[in-house]
Amino acid sequence: MKVLVNGQLIEYKDEGKGRVIVLLHGWGDQLSTFDEIAKHLVKKYRVIRLDFPGFGGSPKPLDNWNVGTFATLTSQFLQKLEVKNIYAVIGHSFGGRVIIKSVAENLLNPQRVVLIGAAGVRPHQNAKKAAYRVVAKVGKFITSLPGLRGTRQALRKKLYESAGATDYLNAEGMQHTFRNTVNEDLLPYVHLMVQPTLLIWGENDDQTPVADAYAMTNELDDSELVVVEEAGHFVYREKSELVMQKIDEFLK
Repeated sequence: MKVLVNGQLIEYKDEGKGRVIVLLHGWGDQLSTFDEIAKHLVKKYRVIRLDFPGFGGSPKPLDNWNVGTFATLTSQFLQKLEVKNIYAVIGHSFGGRVIIKSVAENLLNPQRVVLIGAAGVRPHQNAKKAAYRVVAKVGKFITSLPGLRGTRQALRKKLYESAGATDYLNAEGMQHTFRNTVNEDLLPYVHLMVQPTLLIWGENDDQTPVADAYAMTNELDDSELVVVEEAGHFVYREKSELVMQKIDEFLK
C-alpha cells in the first residue's frame, strides 16, 4: 500500500487487529526485513511497518534529511493512518535511531519500546565515519584511473565492504542524509525515554557493538538487555525464535 505524507510517497503495510505495534527498519533495508516478526505479531496485534524514504518502495526525499526529519515523517505517517495509541515500537539499527529521537521529543508516545542493535552512540560512529571518508577518497581516485572506469561499481563495492563501510555504499544518492544521521549523538536523548524498554543485541554485532547497548541501558530507568550468543547485527533474523520469545514476554 502507498500513502502520501507531506508530499512524500510512503510504501507501507498495515496488518492485523488490536493494539498497534510499529516496526522500523535499518539503513539500506526495507519493511520486508520484518516479515517473520510481523507474521508472528499479527496474530495478536495490529502491525504497521513502512519503507523509510529512499528505501524499498518509498522514493528518495528531494532534500537532505536528518534523524529528526525521519522522526517527524514517521509521526506524520501514523497521524495520516489515524493511529492515536501505540502499544509498542520496535526498531532495528537506524530504526532505533528514529525511535530514540521520536520518543525523546514526544513525536511518538508508545507504551513500550524495543531496540534491536540500535544505532546512535557516537564513539562507534566516529570510527566508522573515518572509514567512510577514506574509502570515498581512495575509491574515487582508483576508479578514475584509465581502464578501470568500466568496473567502477564492482571495485567500489569491494572497497567499501573491506572497510566495513557498507552502510555508506547503501546510501547511494543519500550520502549527505547518511552523514547527517551518523553525525548526531543520540545517547543524551536516551534518558528521556521513560517507557519500559527492551534491548536485544547480538554478541558479535560489528555494526553497533554490545558496548552501545550497555551505554544506552545505563541511561534508562526501566530497561532489560538481552545479549544473544553467536549472533550479529541482524540478530532478529539469525536467532528469530529466541528474539520473538523475548519480545512476546516483554509485550505481555
